[in-house]
Amino acid sequence: MKTNILFVGRFYPKGILDTIVADTRGAVGFSNHNFEKSLIEGFSRAEDVELRVVTAPMVFSYPHNNRRPFIRKEHYLEGNHTVRSIGFCNVAALNILSERMALTKAIRKELKAFAGEELTVVVNTPSLILSSALFKAMEGVGNKNIRTLLIVPDIPECMVEMDGRMSMKNRLVSVMNRRTREYSLRYDKYVYLTGAMDDFYHAGPGRSMVMEGLVDDRRVTPEKATEATKSAAKEIILYTGTLRRIFGVTFLADVFEKGCFPDTELWICGSGETAEELAERARRNPNIKFFGLVDSGRALELQRQATILANPRPSEGNYTRYSFPSKTLEYLLAGKTVVMNRLPGIPAEYDGYLHYPADESREAWIAKIREIMSMRAEDREQRDKAGRAFIIGNKTASRQCRRIVDFINRH
Repeated sequence: MKTNILFVGRFYPKGILDTIVADTRGAVGFSNHNFEKSLIEGFSRAEDVELRVVTAPMVFSYPHNNRRPFIRKEHYLEGNHTVRSIGFCNVAALNILSERMALTKAIRKELKAFAGEELTVVVNTPSLILSSALFKAMEGVGNKNIRTLLIVPDIPECMVEMDGRMSMKNRLVSVMNRRTREYSLRYDKYVYLTGAMDDFYHAGPGRSMVMEGLVDDRRVTPEKATEATKSAAKEIILYTGTLRRIFGVTFLADVFEKGCFPDTELWICGSGETAEELAERARRNPNIKFFGLVDSGRALELQRQATILANPRPSEGNYTRYSFPSKTLEYLLAGKTVVMNRLPGIPAEYDGYLHYPADESREAWIAKIREIMSMRAEDREQRDKAGRAFIIGNKTASRQCRRIVDFINRH
Protein backbone atom coordinates (compact mmCIF):
# COMPACT_ATOMS: atom_id res chain seq x y z
CA MET A 1 0.00 0.00 0.00
CA LYS A 2 1.32 3.42 -0.98
CA THR A 3 1.85 6.18 1.54
CA ASN A 4 1.09 9.55 -0.04
CA ILE A 5 3.31 12.38 1.22
CA LEU A 6 3.28 16.05 0.26
CA PHE A 7 6.47 17.62 1.59
CA VAL A 8 6.40 21.39 2.16
CA GLY A 9 9.63 23.26 2.90
CA ARG A 10 11.84 26.22 2.10
CA PHE A 11 14.80 24.75 0.21
CA TYR A 12 16.22 26.31 -2.97
CA PRO A 13 15.01 24.79 -6.27
CA LYS A 14 17.37 24.24 -9.19
CA GLY A 15 17.10 27.72 -10.74
CA ILE A 16 17.62 29.65 -7.53
CA LEU A 17 20.31 27.31 -6.22
CA ASP A 18 22.47 28.13 -9.22
CA THR A 19 22.38 31.88 -8.49
CA ILE A 20 21.55 32.25 -4.78
CA VAL A 21 25.06 33.27 -3.68
CA ALA A 22 25.43 35.80 -6.49
CA ASP A 23 21.95 37.27 -5.89
CA THR A 24 22.22 37.56 -2.11
CA ARG A 25 23.93 40.46 -0.38
CA GLY A 26 25.55 38.87 2.66
CA ALA A 27 26.17 35.32 3.82
CA VAL A 28 23.89 32.54 2.62
CA GLY A 29 23.05 29.71 5.02
CA PHE A 30 22.56 26.25 3.54
CA SER A 31 21.92 24.18 6.68
CA ASN A 32 18.11 24.17 6.29
CA HIS A 33 18.42 23.59 2.53
CA ASN A 34 20.71 20.60 3.05
CA PHE A 35 18.51 19.16 5.79
CA GLU A 36 15.38 19.36 3.64
CA LYS A 37 17.12 17.91 0.58
CA SER A 38 18.26 14.98 2.74
CA LEU A 39 14.69 14.45 3.97
CA ILE A 40 13.36 14.51 0.42
CA GLU A 41 16.06 12.08 -0.68
CA GLY A 42 15.16 9.78 2.21
CA PHE A 43 11.44 9.77 1.39
CA SER A 44 12.12 9.28 -2.31
CA ARG A 45 14.13 6.11 -1.58
CA ALA A 46 11.11 4.44 0.02
CA GLU A 47 9.42 2.26 -2.61
CA ASP A 48 6.03 2.50 -0.89
CA VAL A 49 5.93 6.32 -0.86
CA GLU A 50 4.23 8.53 -3.46
CA LEU A 51 6.00 11.86 -2.97
CA ARG A 52 5.27 15.38 -4.16
CA VAL A 53 7.23 18.45 -3.05
CA VAL A 54 6.40 22.14 -2.67
CA THR A 55 8.92 24.78 -1.64
CA ALA A 56 8.74 28.47 -0.79
CA PRO A 57 12.46 29.23 -1.20
CA MET A 58 13.85 31.18 1.74
CA VAL A 59 15.43 34.17 -0.03
CA PHE A 60 16.15 37.58 1.46
CA SER A 61 14.06 40.54 0.32
CA TYR A 62 14.73 43.06 -2.46
CA PRO A 63 16.35 45.60 -2.65
CA HIS A 64 18.61 45.59 0.43
CA ASN A 65 19.46 41.91 0.73
CA ASN A 66 18.68 40.37 -2.65
CA ARG A 67 19.06 41.55 -6.23
CA ARG A 68 15.83 39.97 -7.50
CA PRO A 69 12.51 41.85 -7.12
CA PHE A 70 10.64 38.79 -8.39
CA ILE A 71 11.29 35.11 -7.74
CA ARG A 72 10.12 33.03 -10.67
CA LYS A 73 8.21 29.81 -10.17
CA GLU A 74 9.60 26.43 -11.13
CA HIS A 75 8.01 23.03 -11.71
CA TYR A 76 10.15 20.04 -12.58
CA LEU A 77 10.63 16.31 -12.15
CA GLU A 78 13.50 15.24 -9.90
CA GLY A 79 14.02 11.50 -9.75
CA ASN A 80 10.65 9.94 -8.94
CA HIS A 81 8.94 13.04 -7.53
CA THR A 82 7.79 16.46 -8.72
CA VAL A 83 9.03 19.74 -7.27
CA ARG A 84 6.81 22.83 -7.35
CA SER A 85 8.61 26.04 -6.31
CA ILE A 86 6.41 29.11 -5.95
CA GLY A 87 6.96 32.44 -7.67
CA PHE A 88 6.32 35.66 -5.78
CA CYS A 89 7.07 39.37 -5.51
CA ASN A 90 10.22 39.71 -3.42
CA VAL A 91 10.00 43.45 -2.69
CA ALA A 92 10.33 44.16 1.04
CA ALA A 93 6.99 44.54 2.85
CA LEU A 94 5.13 42.99 -0.11
CA ASN A 95 6.98 39.69 -0.17
CA ILE A 96 5.35 38.09 2.89
CA LEU A 97 1.79 38.50 1.58
CA SER A 98 2.77 37.58 -1.97
CA GLU A 99 4.65 34.50 -0.79
CA ARG A 100 1.81 33.31 1.44
CA MET A 101 -0.79 33.69 -1.33
CA ALA A 102 1.35 31.86 -3.88
CA LEU A 103 2.19 29.08 -1.43
CA THR A 104 -1.47 28.59 -0.46
CA LYS A 105 -2.37 28.25 -4.13
CA ALA A 106 0.46 25.78 -4.81
CA ILE A 107 -0.38 23.60 -1.80
CA ARG A 108 -4.09 23.57 -2.67
CA LYS A 109 -3.24 22.47 -6.20
CA GLU A 110 -1.18 19.56 -4.88
CA LEU A 111 -3.85 18.59 -2.33
CA LYS A 112 -6.45 18.37 -5.09
CA ALA A 113 -4.11 16.15 -7.11
CA PHE A 114 -4.60 13.39 -4.53
CA ALA A 115 -8.40 13.59 -5.02
CA GLY A 116 -9.67 12.28 -1.69
CA GLU A 117 -6.91 9.72 -1.12
CA GLU A 118 -5.22 9.41 2.26
CA LEU A 119 -2.45 11.99 2.37
CA THR A 120 0.05 13.22 4.93
CA VAL A 121 1.43 16.73 4.54
CA VAL A 122 4.93 16.86 6.04
CA VAL A 123 6.10 20.38 6.90
CA ASN A 124 9.68 21.07 7.90
CA THR A 125 10.22 23.66 10.63
CA PRO A 126 7.68 25.67 12.66
CA SER A 127 7.14 28.50 10.17
CA LEU A 128 4.36 31.07 10.08
CA ILE A 129 4.49 31.23 6.27
CA LEU A 130 4.37 27.46 5.77
CA SER A 131 1.78 26.64 8.45
CA SER A 132 -0.63 29.50 7.72
CA ALA A 133 -0.54 28.70 3.99
CA LEU A 134 -1.10 24.99 4.62
CA PHE A 135 -4.13 25.36 6.86
CA LYS A 136 -5.61 28.02 4.57
CA ALA A 137 -5.18 25.69 1.59
CA MET A 138 -6.83 22.81 3.42
CA GLU A 139 -9.99 24.89 3.98
CA GLY A 140 -10.81 24.89 0.29
CA VAL A 141 -10.18 21.22 -0.48
CA GLY A 142 -12.64 19.24 1.60
CA ASN A 143 -10.51 16.08 1.75
CA LYS A 144 -11.20 14.48 5.15
CA ASN A 145 -8.28 12.07 4.70
CA ILE A 146 -5.52 14.69 5.02
CA ARG A 147 -3.22 14.42 8.03
CA THR A 148 -0.47 16.85 8.97
CA LEU A 149 2.98 16.26 10.44
CA LEU A 150 5.44 18.90 11.62
CA ILE A 151 9.19 18.25 11.78
CA VAL A 152 10.76 20.41 14.51
CA PRO A 153 14.53 20.91 14.03
CA ASP A 154 14.54 23.98 16.34
CA ILE A 155 12.16 25.76 18.70
CA PRO A 156 11.67 29.34 17.39
CA GLU A 157 11.40 30.79 20.90
CA CYS A 158 14.78 29.30 21.78
CA MET A 159 16.47 30.96 18.81
CA VAL A 160 15.71 34.35 20.38
CA GLU A 161 17.16 33.11 23.69
CA MET A 162 20.34 32.01 21.89
CA ASP A 163 20.78 35.52 20.51
CA GLY A 164 20.96 36.83 24.07
CA ARG A 165 19.61 40.30 23.23
CA MET A 166 16.16 41.86 23.40
CA SER A 167 16.47 44.24 20.46
CA MET A 168 13.50 45.70 18.63
CA LYS A 169 13.97 43.08 15.94
CA ASN A 170 13.87 40.28 18.51
CA ARG A 171 10.74 41.76 20.08
CA LEU A 172 9.02 41.61 16.70
CA VAL A 173 10.32 38.08 16.18
CA SER A 174 8.88 37.10 19.57
CA VAL A 175 5.45 38.32 18.48
CA MET A 176 5.75 36.33 15.24
CA ASN A 177 6.87 33.29 17.23
CA ARG A 178 3.70 33.38 19.32
CA ARG A 179 1.60 33.31 16.15
CA THR A 180 3.79 30.54 14.74
CA ARG A 181 3.23 28.47 17.86
CA GLU A 182 -0.55 28.88 17.57
CA TYR A 183 -0.43 27.35 14.10
CA SER A 184 2.13 24.71 15.14
CA LEU A 185 -0.22 23.35 17.79
CA ARG A 186 -2.74 22.41 15.07
CA TYR A 187 -0.69 19.55 13.56
CA ASP A 188 -1.71 15.92 14.00
CA LYS A 189 1.79 14.52 14.59
CA TYR A 190 5.29 15.76 15.36
CA VAL A 191 8.87 14.67 14.70
CA TYR A 192 11.31 16.12 17.25
CA LEU A 193 15.08 16.29 17.33
CA THR A 194 14.99 15.94 21.13
CA GLY A 195 12.33 14.51 23.40
CA ALA A 196 12.25 17.71 25.48
CA MET A 197 10.66 19.55 22.54
CA ASP A 198 7.32 18.12 23.62
CA ASP A 199 7.40 20.76 26.39
CA PHE A 200 6.17 23.17 23.70
CA TYR A 201 3.69 21.01 21.77
CA HIS A 202 2.37 18.50 24.35
CA ALA A 203 1.68 15.92 21.67
CA GLY A 204 2.29 13.02 24.04
CA PRO A 205 2.76 9.32 23.23
CA GLY A 206 1.51 8.19 19.83
CA ARG A 207 1.57 11.65 18.30
CA SER A 208 5.32 12.31 18.42
CA MET A 209 8.63 10.62 17.71
CA VAL A 210 12.26 11.62 18.20
CA MET A 211 14.67 11.54 15.27
CA GLU A 212 17.71 13.66 16.43
CA GLY A 213 18.77 14.26 12.84
CA LEU A 214 20.00 12.46 9.75
CA VAL A 215 22.85 12.22 7.28
CA ASP A 216 22.37 12.17 3.54
CA ASP A 217 22.77 8.65 2.12
CA ARG A 218 24.82 10.11 -0.71
CA ARG A 219 27.52 11.08 1.80
CA VAL A 220 28.04 7.48 2.90
CA THR A 221 31.23 6.74 1.00
CA PRO A 222 33.33 3.56 1.16
CA GLU A 223 35.28 3.35 4.41
CA LYS A 224 38.66 3.81 2.77
CA ALA A 225 37.54 7.27 1.61
CA THR A 226 37.11 8.42 5.22
CA GLU A 227 40.57 7.46 6.41
CA ALA A 228 42.75 10.35 7.46
CA THR A 229 45.74 11.43 5.47
CA LYS A 230 47.89 10.51 8.44
CA SER A 231 50.96 12.45 9.36
CA ALA A 232 53.53 10.76 11.57
CA ALA A 233 54.40 14.10 13.08
CA LYS A 234 51.12 15.84 13.91
CA GLU A 235 47.68 15.44 15.44
CA ILE A 236 45.02 17.72 13.95
CA ILE A 237 42.07 19.03 15.97
CA LEU A 238 39.33 20.39 13.69
CA TYR A 239 36.25 22.54 14.25
CA THR A 240 33.83 23.17 11.38
CA GLY A 241 30.69 25.27 11.69
CA THR A 242 29.27 28.57 12.82
CA LEU A 243 31.77 30.80 14.62
CA ARG A 244 29.44 32.23 17.24
CA ARG A 245 30.90 32.81 20.68
CA ILE A 246 27.95 31.00 22.24
CA PHE A 247 29.05 27.82 20.45
CA GLY A 248 32.40 27.83 22.24
CA VAL A 249 34.85 28.09 19.36
CA THR A 250 37.00 30.75 21.08
CA PHE A 251 36.92 28.53 24.18
CA LEU A 252 38.38 25.75 22.02
CA ALA A 253 41.16 28.08 20.87
CA ASP A 254 41.89 28.88 24.55
CA VAL A 255 42.04 25.16 25.36
CA PHE A 256 44.45 24.56 22.50
CA GLU A 257 46.79 27.40 23.42
CA LYS A 258 46.75 26.76 27.18
CA GLY A 259 47.15 23.00 26.70
CA CYS A 260 50.40 23.38 24.75
CA PHE A 261 49.79 20.09 22.97
CA PRO A 262 53.04 18.94 21.29
CA ASP A 263 53.04 18.25 17.55
CA THR A 264 49.40 19.31 17.23
CA GLU A 265 47.54 21.83 15.07
CA LEU A 266 44.10 23.39 15.54
CA TRP A 267 42.16 23.89 12.32
CA ILE A 268 39.06 26.11 12.24
CA CYS A 269 36.69 26.78 9.38
CA GLY A 270 33.40 28.64 9.27
CA SER A 271 31.98 32.14 9.50
CA GLY A 272 30.45 34.23 12.26
CA GLU A 273 31.02 36.92 14.85
CA THR A 274 34.37 35.58 16.11
CA ALA A 275 35.93 35.06 12.67
CA GLU A 276 38.28 38.05 12.84
CA GLU A 277 39.41 37.20 16.36
CA LEU A 278 40.20 33.63 15.31
CA ALA A 279 41.98 34.79 12.18
CA GLU A 280 44.15 37.06 14.36
CA ARG A 281 44.99 34.13 16.65
CA ALA A 282 46.04 32.14 13.60
CA ARG A 283 48.32 34.98 12.51
CA ARG A 284 49.97 34.97 15.94
CA ASN A 285 50.15 31.19 16.40
CA PRO A 286 51.52 29.09 13.50
CA ASN A 287 49.88 25.97 14.98
CA ILE A 288 46.40 27.45 14.45
CA LYS A 289 45.07 27.42 10.88
CA PHE A 290 42.00 29.48 10.05
CA PHE A 291 40.32 28.54 6.76
CA GLY A 292 37.30 30.85 6.94
CA LEU A 293 34.05 29.84 5.26
CA VAL A 294 34.45 26.72 3.11
CA ASP A 295 31.98 24.71 1.06
CA SER A 296 30.77 21.29 2.18
CA GLY A 297 33.22 19.46 -0.07
CA ARG A 298 36.19 21.28 1.42
CA ALA A 299 34.86 20.72 4.95
CA LEU A 300 34.65 16.97 4.32
CA GLU A 301 38.19 16.99 2.93
CA LEU A 302 39.46 18.69 6.10
CA GLN A 303 37.59 16.15 8.24
CA ARG A 304 39.32 13.32 6.42
CA GLN A 305 42.69 14.86 7.25
CA ALA A 306 41.91 15.54 10.91
CA THR A 307 42.43 13.12 13.79
CA ILE A 308 40.14 14.75 16.37
CA LEU A 309 36.85 16.53 15.58
CA ALA A 310 35.78 18.94 18.32
CA ASN A 311 32.46 20.54 19.23
CA PRO A 312 33.01 22.82 22.25
CA ARG A 313 29.38 23.94 22.47
CA PRO A 314 28.50 24.39 26.18
CA SER A 315 25.36 23.05 27.87
CA GLU A 316 24.61 26.44 29.45
CA GLY A 317 21.21 27.86 28.56
CA ASN A 318 17.76 26.30 28.67
CA TYR A 319 17.69 26.07 24.86
CA THR A 320 20.30 23.27 24.86
CA ARG A 321 17.57 20.87 26.07
CA TYR A 322 15.79 21.46 22.78
CA SER A 323 18.79 21.15 20.48
CA PHE A 324 20.65 18.26 18.91
CA PRO A 325 23.79 19.55 17.13
CA SER A 326 23.80 18.15 13.58
CA LYS A 327 27.58 18.31 13.81
CA THR A 328 27.42 15.22 16.05
CA LEU A 329 26.15 13.03 13.20
CA GLU A 330 28.46 14.63 10.65
CA TYR A 331 31.53 14.11 12.84
CA LEU A 332 30.71 10.49 13.70
CA LEU A 333 30.06 9.68 10.03
CA ALA A 334 33.60 10.87 9.28
CA GLY A 335 34.88 7.96 11.39
CA LYS A 336 37.06 10.16 13.56
CA THR A 337 37.57 10.73 17.29
CA VAL A 338 34.83 13.13 18.45
CA VAL A 339 35.21 15.19 21.64
CA MET A 340 32.34 17.35 22.90
CA ASN A 341 30.46 18.32 26.03
CA ARG A 342 27.70 16.10 27.35
CA LEU A 343 24.70 18.10 26.12
CA PRO A 344 21.20 17.39 27.48
CA GLY A 345 19.72 16.88 24.00
CA ILE A 346 22.03 13.95 23.15
CA PRO A 347 20.55 10.51 23.98
CA ALA A 348 22.55 7.95 25.98
CA GLU A 349 22.88 5.68 22.92
CA TYR A 350 25.65 7.98 21.65
CA ASP A 351 27.76 7.72 24.80
CA GLY A 352 29.82 4.77 23.59
CA TYR A 353 31.06 6.69 20.56
CA LEU A 354 31.71 10.20 21.91
CA HIS A 355 34.48 11.44 24.20
CA TYR A 356 33.14 13.68 26.97
CA PRO A 357 35.36 15.85 29.22
CA ALA A 358 34.69 15.44 32.95
CA ASP A 359 33.12 18.91 32.96
CA GLU A 360 33.07 21.97 30.72
CA SER A 361 36.15 23.72 32.12
CA ARG A 362 39.31 24.39 30.12
CA GLU A 363 41.21 22.08 32.47
CA ALA A 364 38.78 19.20 31.82
CA TRP A 365 39.03 19.70 28.08
CA ILE A 366 42.80 19.79 28.18
CA ALA A 367 42.83 16.59 30.26
CA LYS A 368 40.42 14.81 27.90
CA ILE A 369 42.40 15.73 24.77
CA ARG A 370 45.62 14.55 26.41
CA GLU A 371 43.88 11.31 27.40
CA ILE A 372 42.72 10.79 23.82
CA MET A 373 46.18 11.43 22.45
CA SER A 374 47.67 8.89 24.88
CA MET A 375 45.30 6.12 23.76
CA ARG A 376 46.60 3.29 21.62
CA ALA A 377 45.93 3.98 17.96
CA GLU A 378 44.11 0.64 17.63
CA ASP A 379 41.71 1.46 20.49
CA ARG A 380 40.90 4.89 19.06
CA GLU A 381 40.38 3.47 15.59
CA GLN A 382 38.06 0.73 16.88
CA ARG A 383 35.86 3.26 18.67
CA ASP A 384 35.89 5.62 15.70
CA LYS A 385 34.81 2.86 13.31
CA ALA A 386 32.07 1.79 15.70
CA GLY A 387 30.72 5.36 15.75
CA ARG A 388 30.67 5.52 11.98
CA ALA A 389 28.91 2.14 11.74
CA PHE A 390 26.31 3.32 14.27
CA ILE A 391 25.46 6.35 12.11
CA ILE A 392 25.32 4.37 8.87
CA GLY A 393 23.18 1.69 10.48
CA ASN A 394 20.70 3.99 12.20
CA LYS A 395 20.84 7.66 11.20
CA THR A 396 20.93 7.89 7.40
CA ALA A 397 18.10 9.78 5.71
CA SER A 398 16.64 6.59 4.23
CA ARG A 399 16.51 4.90 7.64
CA GLN A 400 15.16 7.94 9.48
CA CYS A 401 12.54 8.63 6.82
CA ARG A 402 11.54 4.97 6.95
CA ARG A 403 10.86 5.50 10.66
CA ILE A 404 8.78 8.59 9.84
CA VAL A 405 6.73 6.68 7.24
CA ASP A 406 6.06 3.89 9.73
CA PHE A 407 5.10 6.51 12.31
CA ILE A 408 2.69 8.12 9.82
CA ASN A 409 1.02 4.76 9.23
CA ARG A 410 0.47 4.08 12.93
CA HIS A 411 -3.00 5.63 13.28
